[in-house]
Amino acid sequence: MSGIDELIQRQKLLVAIGPGGVGKTTVSAAIALRAAQLGLRTLVLTIDPAKRLADALGLTHLDDRIREVPVEDLGAEHGVEIPGTLHAAMFDNAASMDSLMARVAPDEETRDKVLRNRVYRAMAGTLSRSHAYLAMERLYEVMSSGEYDLVILDTPPARNALDILDAPSRLATFLDEGVVKWFVGQGKGKGRSGGWRARLMASSGAAATKLFQVIVGKDLADETIAFFEAFYGMREGFRERASAIQSILRAEDTSFALVSSADATHMMDAQALAQGVRSRGVDIDVVIYNRSYERLAHDAPLAIITDPGKLDRAAALERMFHGELDHLDREQIRDLLEGLRVVRTEAANANHRALEAVRKLGSDLPESALQLIIARLDGDIRDLPGLLALGPYLAETRRI
Repeated sequence: MSGIDELIQRQKLLVAIGPGGVGKTTVSAAIALRAAQLGLRTLVLTIDPAKRLADALGLTHLDDRIREVPVEDLGAEHGVEIPGTLHAAMFDNAASMDSLMARVAPDEETRDKVLRNRVYRAMAGTLSRSHAYLAMERLYEVMSSGEYDLVILDTPPARNALDILDAPSRLATFLDEGVVKWFVGQGKGKGRSGGWRARLMASSGAAATKLFQVIVGKDLADETIAFFEAFYGMREGFRERASAIQSILRAEDTSFALVSSADATHMMDAQALAQGVRSRGVDIDVVIYNRSYERLAHDAPLAIITDPGKLDRAAALERMFHGELDHLDREQIRDLLEGLRVVRTEAANANHRALEAVRKLGSDLPESALQLIIARLDGDIRDLPGLLALGPYLAETRRI
């Protein structure tokens, strides 16, 4: 077993991070399909709002509900058996927040009070910093279900991916910040001293509450205070789950996969992202350089040719034109060969530059990090057979 196969057989969670525009969602889906080929019950969960996962998996629609991907046609049409299962879902902020509130509420009364609250309904899909946290809650839910051998998490592009490591502790901090405590303090009643903070609230807080009611109306003010009171009352549940999520992200059976291309801009973003992850105490276990070299040998697509002297012009010409040059004279064939040599030499030199960039980034990674490089394939990958074509690149370990 080589390439990424050993890693996905061993791990429970693979978190895919990387710059935007490098095919990270496609690579995540291809890894998931590869895992299903190995007999694993696999789920790929995307929190990237680009919505490309449904297209790549051949699904007409994808949302927060987990769906099984039909893979039977791969066996019938391509002779590939898929002994495992492949599932997919796309994180939805509002749906996941409703589910979270229902799970964390200490009782049905509190749950219903929150879910029916107008302030909550307005905030459910638009909390500016909740997206990453709620995605981690969705991840916690599927990881805790025990239904999958491997979960692949496809994260948002570039530095936004770091939010998944920061978000769990960020919400706990928010629950302890002044704005929440200010609203909560209004409903404590006069019989509870609450220390120096409550004594201050007894004077200035009451006036501020009256002003708030004048501005937004008494009913909305009361609902706002009721929402924050219920939210604050669930803080211990949030803290416990945040701690559990942090443990999952840093567990031995969790790996982070950095996906990039070999061009300079993407490599700079990938390097910054790798440093950001490492500064949070997490290692990159695998790097996948997608669309990073030209295939110069038709019969050996995994070979990366960097020496222009090794290019066999006659063989390349024969493969490309299959004997359709009988009508050309010797001079025309010579010009065609020369043009072909120039194109292939330029491609080989570009491959060499790409490999140098890959090696430079690799020097900053742990020695144990697996590095995989994928060629530029023809056209965009939009279906399961296209994902299947990435399998050999993921499975093959080559010297970079």
